[in-house]
Amino acid sequence: MRYNGGMANQKPFKPGKSDRFRIVPFKRGKGARATAWRVTGWKRDGTRIRENFKDETAAQCRKVALLNEWLLARTETTARATQLSEKQIRLAESAFARLAADDEMPLAIQYWLSHGRARNVVESPTIDEAAKAFLAWLETAETAESLRPRTRQNLKSRITVFMSGVDNIRVADFTPDMFDAFLAKRSKLAPLQPSRRSQINDRAAVSRFFSWCMDRPRRWATVNPCTAVHLDQPTAPGPAVLTILQCEALLRAAECLNGGAVAPFVAVCLFAGLRPHEAQRLDWPAVNLADGEIRLEAHQTKSGRARVVAICPVLRAWLEAHQGKPFNPTNWRKQFGAVKLRAGFSDRAKAGEPGQVPWCPDVMRHTAVSHFFRECGSYGRTAEQFGNSEAIIKADYQGRVTSEETKQFYALAPRPQ
Repeated sequence: MRYNGGMANQKPFKPGKSDRFRIVPFKRGKGARATAWRVTGWKRDGTRIRENFKDETAAQCRKVALLNEWLLARTETTARATQLSEKQIRLAESAFARLAADDEMPLAIQYWLSHGRARNVVESPTIDEAAKAFLAWLETAETAESLRPRTRQNLKSRITVFMSGVDNIRVADFTPDMFDAFLAKRSKLAPLQPSRRSQINDRAAVSRFFSWCMDRPRRWATVNPCTAVHLDQPTAPGPAVLTILQCEALLRAAECLNGGAVAPFVAVCLFAGLRPHEAQRLDWPAVNLADGEIRLEAHQTKSGRARVVAICPVLRAWLEAHQGKPFNPTNWRKQFGAVKLRAGFSDRAKAGEPGQVPWCPDVMRHTAVSHFFRECGSYGRTAEQFGNSEAIIKADYQGRVTSEETKQFYALAPRPQ
């Protein structure tokens, strides 16, 4: 039985931070010889505790129980027995600290099991190691058969610049933001501000490098960071077209200089619309004068698709007049440069300079396409002749020349020998 008497001279209890509950000895009544023990204090919810015990040990046990109850209510965590190791406990604490909410942990684990584990890269070399391996691969015989020399040289130069312009981290750890930083850094260090076209070419080369890293048997990365980098295409002006006087000046210069050494090259570019590198890869066995056609194989074209180009009468006359002369003669660049200079063009001239006509690399092809479409009026035939799409013909080559100019263009025959 518990007693509540004998408290007339006792001061009211005010719990402190260090002693939430305490034990108070007292006599149960007047003349009582035995001492009783009272546990007194306040619970966290404001409930007052006044419990009497005959035995001091029982009172001590009750005080400890009440104090533990108060401490557990004070903290957000409760001590539990666990089978986790110390390392697992630290990892779990680190994982929860990185999440916005505790209930995100199951979602993160499920995403990793579904997407991350399959894409995890165990071994991945550094950028320098991978780039050096890629450059060595470009020199192999297998690569030489699949990539043209100009393409390989472009990849070599751009990947070398990329390798020296980024941190030497693992290939698998490279991110799109790092590539953006590389482009910004290159813009600051370049003597001239790189054009948007140059940045697009950088992106294409680096993307090719990361695709190679992802291929078998390497598998050094699972994601190509360049796919997330978007660069707006620059707004390009319409294709430049030579005037009739410029066409005639170019043909006469090619006809006269060095015995007409580059006349076959100029003729197939201007009248058949071959790209400069397509014309340089051309040889006479591919020219069928009897049937009036030129066959370009897949390895000779820019698109990698073979095509047959019809030979118009004026082109036939030029090919017959210079038959047997190589389309890519010795010192081609120097000889063709002299032809352009004599015709009034300059590779170093800038647009708008008085007395200077800048040379556009594909201007002869643009001229050929414009006159061919004006003569036939067919999108399909023009696209098939020049290896373009009908959409390109509609967008770029309609109305560039007049019917009278086309008539004069196809009358630019070689001089009689």
